[in-house]
Amino acid sequence: MRPATSSNFQTWGIRLSDRMRAALIDTDVGAASELALHGDGQTRDLAREYAFMMRGLGFTLQVLLRLLTETTSWAGRANRVTVQAAAVADADLSCLLTRLLDGLRRGEADEAPPTVPSLLADTCIRELQASQERFTLDQARRADEIVQSLTHGRAQSALDLLDAKDHAYLALHDTMIRFMADSFAWVVGHFGNRALLDFHLAAAEGQRAGFEKWEQMQAAEFAATTAFLLKQHMGRVQVQEDERRFTIRQSPCGSGGRLRLDGAYEGPQLLPFVEGPDPLTFGEARMPVYCTHCAIWNGAATLRWFGRAQWVFENPASEDGGCTLHIYKRREDIPSDYARLVGLPAAGGPHEAR
Repeated sequence: MRPATSSNFQTWGIRLSDRMRAALIDTDVGAASELALHGDGQTRDLAREYAFMMRGLGFTLQVLLRLLTETTSWAGRANRVTVQAAAVADADLSCLLTRLLDGLRRGEADEAPPTVPSLLADTCIRELQASQERFTLDQARRADEIVQSLTHGRAQSALDLLDAKDHAYLALHDTMIRFMADSFAWVVGHFGNRALLDFHLAAAEGQRAGFEKWEQMQAAEFAATTAFLLKQHMGRVQVQEDERRFTIRQSPCGSGGRLRLDGAYEGPQLLPFVEGPDPLTFGEARMPVYCTHCAIWNGAATLRWFGRAQWVFENPASEDGGCTLHIYKRREDIPSDYARLVGLPAAGGPHEAR
């Protein structure tokens, strides 16, 4: 991404592929070709449109996979679980990891996975890396096909191929997002709210370098980076600016919001809500389990590290799938009551003590 200025903030939430669709609807094949080959100033080119998100999600999942295999042990040391309950938790974890592995392999034949959670997690990490390599090659191939269609003036074919390219991305993206949600649900279901809080703090610590990089950005650059990240979840993102802050509205949020709209909190294998109010729920009475990570990673953890919440949420996780967050230009303008909603006691949890 090139350095952001607030003068072009209205465009920050528009994906490269959607700019190409708009150009093709206007019958401007030349503009669509230019976007595919040379990007839009945020994304380098069509082949690498979703590379940023895939790298980020891949790293996050590796952090979670390592933490998951340790959770039963530290929960036992904290007297949160009996030996029998720990065995049940490990069995459920093996099922969770096997579902991830099946999703990454997409039905491709391979040897039977191990059943021990730690070994299964290692297998998932290797398969995750392999799936990302396959994804990179597949997206490049699809981008080449789109460019060829544009070269020959086949606008409708290019539109169809753009849709297929996005669907291929969503297949992997949504597998990863559902695994994150299932991981959080496994922790809170077996070990309770405090364990989920500690798990989130440990996951944030494992990704701290990224948050520290964000902390060094000016507000406009950070808002542009945030919008870029959020739009790659495939929701609708709009950015507004006033004297004090940037406001980013998602309708819906492309990760937690789409999970909710797609029925993940209903029916078989439903995800739970976390009951509050507490930092996990932004002080609300209840919160979808997936959405609790934003309260901790982007709020409680950054409050501890930097003295401020990097993202300040307003009406988080709405029933319609929407979610709004603010990025303040000056930390002194951040509402003090928000820190009280997501802030934590001084004492750390088991993960922090290691």
